[in-house]
Amino acid sequence: MEGRKKRQQRKYWREIKGNLYARLQYQDEAGKWREKLKPISDKRTALRIVEEMRREFLTHGEETLKSDKLLFSELVKEYTAIKLTKATYANGIKISGRRSLEPVQSAVKPLLEHFGGKPIRSIKAKNIENYKQKRINTPTDRGTTRKISSVNRELELLRAILNFAFQNEWIIKNPFMLSKGIISKASEVERERILSTEEESRLLSVCTGRRAHLRPLLICALDTAMRRGEIFKMKWQDVSFATNEIYIPQSNTKTESSRTVGMTPRLKRELEKLWEASPKAAAGLVFGITTTIKTAFGSACKEAGIEDFRFHDCRHTATTRMIASGSPHSEVMKITGHSQMKTFLRYLNITAERANSVAFRLQEYLSNRTSPPEVSSDHLN
Repeated sequence: MEGRKKRQQRKYWREIKGNLYARLQYQDEAGKWREKLKPISDKRTALRIVEEMRREFLTHGEETLKSDKLLFSELVKEYTAIKLTKATYANGIKISGRRSLEPVQSAVKPLLEHFGGKPIRSIKAKNIENYKQKRINTPTDRGTTRKISSVNRELELLRAILNFAFQNEWIIKNPFMLSKGIISKASEVERERILSTEEESRLLSVCTGRRAHLRPLLICALDTAMRRGEIFKMKWQDVSFATNEIYIPQSNTKTESSRTVGMTPRLKRELEKLWEASPKAAAGLVFGITTTIKTAFGSACKEAGIEDFRFHDCRHTATTRMIASGSPHSEVMKITGHSQMKTFLRYLNITAERANSVAFRLQEYLSNRTSPPEVSSDHLN
C-alpha cells in the first residue's frame, strides 16, 4: 500500500540533475504520449502545477503548453512573417498585406529592445506600464522630447502582436486586458495649424523658378484636402477635365476606400497647364514627384515668413475651409475620406473669424427672443 502511494505521488514530478520539475503526461493530436515539465522548488507544489497545466491543455490545447518558453523576439518573427507583408492587389483592391511597412518596422525596434528576451507569458500589465514610462522619458535621436502619440503607436503595435499570440493560444490572455487606459488618445496633442488666406498668398508668391513645381501641389492640397501620398500617386487617368473630378483609387488611400473629389477652377487651370506640358500618358504621374519635397517646401515657407507649417497642414486648412463654406459635415467627410466623425473633427479647426461668427449668431438669437410677459402684482395676492 505504501509503495503504491509513493508511485502515485512520484508521477507528478521528476528530478533531473538535481532540479525538480512538475510532470504532466498528455496525448497530442496524433495520439502520441507527450511529457510537459515545469520547474518547481518543492515537491508539494507538483500536483497543483500539474493540474494548472492540465486545465490549460484541456481549455486551449497543446499550443499553450508548448508556448510557455516562447520569447517575445520569436513571437515577433512569427507576427512579421504572417502580418507584416507587402500589400498585394487584385483589380485595384488590396487583398492582403500592408501598403507601408516602414512605420511598423520602426515601432518594432524599441519593443524588441525592451521585451525581446522575455517569455511572452511573463509579460504583465506592470511591464507594459514600465515600458510606456521609459519611452516617454527617453529623448528622440534628435534630442527632442518624445511625443505621447509616438509611444501610443508603439503600444498599439505591442497590443496587436500580443493579440496575435492570444489568437494562436500561445498566451491565456492579453495583458492589455488589465491595462485599460494605458493607450490614451486624449493625451495626444492635436495639431491645429491652418493657413490664413494672407499666408497662402505669400507662400504661393515664392513658388516660382526652381520652386514652381510646388504651386500646383499646394493648390491641390488646399482645394481638395487630399493626403500627400494621394497627391503624389495621382495619375492622369484619374483626372477628368470634363466632369471636374479627381478619382482616388483604393490602392492610394489610407482608409483603403476609393473616393472622388471635385476640382476648383484654379486647380483645374493648374492641372491643365501640367497636362499640356506633359507627355500626355494616361498612366503617368500628374506631378511627376518621385522624391521628397521637404527641402523645397521648407525653404519656400522660410522665404515667405511662414512658421510652424507642414505640408499635411494643408489638409487641416482645406477641411476647415470646406466646413466654413457651409458644406454639410457628411459631404465634407466623403470628400476628405474620413470614416469616423471623431477623427474628422480633429481636422476641423475653429478660426477666430468662425468663433466670432458663432458668437454673433448667438447674440442675434438671444436678442430676437420674445420676453416673457410680466406678472401683475394682483395675481400674487
